[in-house]
Amino acid sequence: MNIRLNVDLNFTAGVWYDNQFYMNQYLVNCNLITNTLEAEDVTIAVDRLRWFSANVLQNSIFIQNKETEKQQQYWGAQMNLIILPEQPTDQIIGMMLYSKLNAIAEKKVIVADIQVTSMLSDGMRYIFDDTDDYGVFTEDGWWNESEAIWWNKDILSNKEADGTLKMNPTIHWKDVNLHWTADDIEEGNVVVGKFKKDD
Repeated sequence: MNIRLNVDLNFTAGVWYDNQFYMNQYLVNCNLITNTLEAEDVTIAVDRLRWFSANVLQNSIFIQNKETEKQQQYWGAQMNLIILPEQPTDQIIGMMLYSKLNAIAEKKVIVADIQVTSMLSDGMRYIFDDTDDYGVFTEDGWWNESEAIWWNKDILSNKEADGTLKMNPTIHWKDVNLHWTADDIEEGNVVVGKFKKDD
């Protein structure tokens, strides 16, 4: 039986928009529908959404992919960037979140719809579901990847001797103990039974 759930994913992040930097508080509400009989996988899927909000979006900076010079400045200051294909308005951030949260839940739960508002939008809520046109977010990109990755894969300004930036390794869900229960079985965990001679 499918169960309807509702979860809030709230975070604070910076925005580079129209040559100005703003701090913003985002309020994100997600309506979810379970899509598996494995209760543990439902818990893991919801925890993935929370992990992404708390560890990727929180204290990050949203910036358009064209702003390459500003990206280098922020990377050099060890800031985490969320690089988007359009200007980082609440509408664009909501579209990205609808795509990414559904991708990382891997259909164990379905994000049926999402509502996004922020301090800067003055109470305006942007609502998205599968009937909406997602434009650039239907194309291949980190927002459609199920792994815990985003554009810059956590570039934290680790500089090599020649001054170039070194990217940290990609985080996998197993690294943060948010892999599916079936993954443990596939890795070769064996259950040994005791059988009598006549069995």
